[in-house]
Amino acid sequence: MQVRPQSAELDALAETRLRYEAALRDAVQALRADGTSWADIAQACHVHNATAQAALCQDPG
Repeated sequence: MQVRPQSAELDALAETRLRYEAALRDAVQALRADGTSWADIAQACHVHNATAQAALCQDPG
């Protein structure tokens, strides 16, 4: 059996994470559409190259 703690703070953290991931995905999409390199995107977004590339694969749902 798995126990999952519940609290308003954890819910707020989860919501913030979803908003961050959506914003990162939007930023990466826009920068790639402009032809920006992966290295420059990673630097601009303060993430690793792999994180920037993975942002495009994340389900917005």
